[in-house]
Amino acid sequence: MSDTPQALADRLNEEGTRVIDFFNNLSLEQWESISNIKDGNWTMHDLLAHFVSAESGRQKLIVDISSGGNGAPTDFEIDRFNQQEVDRLSSKSNANLLSLFSLERMHLVEIVAAMKLEDLDRIGNDPFLGEVPLREIIKLTYRHLQIHLRDARRRLP
Repeated sequence: MSDTPQALADRLNEEGTRVIDFFNNLSLEQWESISNIKDGNWTMHDLLAHFVSAESGRQKLIVDISSGGNGAPTDFEIDRFNQQEVDRLSSKSNANLLSLFSLERMHLVEIVAAMKLEDLDRIGNDPFLGEVPLREIIKLTYRHLQIHLRDARRRLP
């Protein structure tokens, strides 16, 4: 796959659909199962809350870098931020979180599709990757969720 804005937008769209399908197919019992021990015994509900927060945060990061910004502050504490966001979103229903994720992903797909090819070469700070081209930050946006879902599938009852 070439790294064009449209190709990356298409990949974000495809992966977003996979995320929604995964959560739509969970049983009530599976929603309460632990998805990831590393992140504080998150349930599948917590994992989806993390996905909603990540979509919003990644969107802001991508827009900032594409418009000439530096990206994330160098002292950004990603693990603390992630837990705070999961806690903040924990009272929302599964259905509400799925709807929020879908809207955030759809908006991100539109943003990336509207970029110029040269925007993808802009360098910015990603909290996980460090200083990298925007194309790598966009790829991490969908790969991040793929990794979490792979781990979650392994833990399903």
